[in-house]
Amino acid sequence: MAELMSLIVNRLSHSAAFQNLRREWEELDSGLTNRTPFTSPIWNELWWKHFSRSGLLRHDEFFIHEVRKPNGELFAIAPLMRTCEPNLGPIRARKVQFFGTDPSLTEIRGIISKAEHQRDALSALAKHFSEKENNWDVFKWSGVRAEAVVQLPLGKLRTERLLPDYIVNLPGRWQDLHSTLSNNTRKSIRKGYEFLERDGHQPSLRVAESLAGDDEILRRFFRLHQARSSAEDMKQHRDNFHTAQSRRFLDDVIGTMGSRGLVRIFELEVSGEIVASRIAFGLGRDIYLYFSGFEPSWKKYGVMTTLVVEIIKWAIERGFNTLNLSTGRDQSKLRWLPTETVLHDIVQSTESVRSQLIARSELWRRGALKELS
Repeated sequence: MAELMSLIVNRLSHSAAFQNLRREWEELDSGLTNRTPFTSPIWNELWWKHFSRSGLLRHDEFFIHEVRKPNGELFAIAPLMRTCEPNLGPIRARKVQFFGTDPSLTEIRGIISKAEHQRDALSALAKHFSEKENNWDVFKWSGVRAEAVVQLPLGKLRTERLLPDYIVNLPGRWQDLHSTLSNNTRKSIRKGYEFLERDGHQPSLRVAESLAGDDEILRRFFRLHQARSSAEDMKQHRDNFHTAQSRRFLDDVIGTMGSRGLVRIFELEVSGEIVASRIAFGLGRDIYLYFSGFEPSWKKYGVMTTLVVEIIKWAIERGFNTLNLSTGRDQSKLRWLPTETVLHDIVQSTESVRSQLIARSELWRRGALKELS
């Protein structure tokens, strides 16, 4: 473990930092395990471009901090912003928070570091913000692993959210994974294929690794995602891309990361019709499953389960080691017997009455108020 006193924290106050840090940031990101797209410099730079706000009601100040070893090696990055609400006046609230305050597009936020380094990075940052960058009312720590929570400073800490993430370790063969699944899951998988075959349908997997010159694939994803969210006789799902802003952002991310071979869009084709779609990010030997959509009229065939099966087979054949099923607890993920990692989002306030009131208003707005001892 790095010695806490030896770590150096620097503030980067201008978006030119993306360009200046790019090589080191990409090197840090490529060395992470169970990688996600949200730690990449591409995601964070495009997020700032599309979602940072500068108005009278809210203003986001660029507030990224880097953590370095004494020899200058980059140890961690904290993609932070300081948000003022409203931008002017004596009653404004000053919140330090991580990039990713979009409703749900950035599924995991927080310090970018190796998992085993998060405790030290968190300690160095917390010390820095309590001593040198204390011009804030509320600090919203995101993506904190359970073993690192104890490194947060003493004071008013309240849990905003517990976020489970689910990862499947992929074996060398699909049959090896299939044999570990429950009888119910294996039966559900088999029935999906049998029902399609019974009705004269043959499913096939289509994989787009680049969208250059083919916007129809992404438009089709948006349509299927919206169709699933508006289905009346199924569990409600949010349409995460109902705004032009969110669609432009994803289009930009897919285009930029896709040009580097980091994107896959998986589609399930049945009888000449695309009935299901899912976006994924292939990052080294890790693959992250992002949002999906499907045509509700095909739900009786379990087409989303079949699509996930085909994706898993595809990933195993190409030597991927892990499959991240993304965040949020639901049975469609638990059926694959994944490893669960719980991430903590914690609101820190100072001892001042003003700070504590602002912190409580943040938690009430989310419907979560749990103090940490």
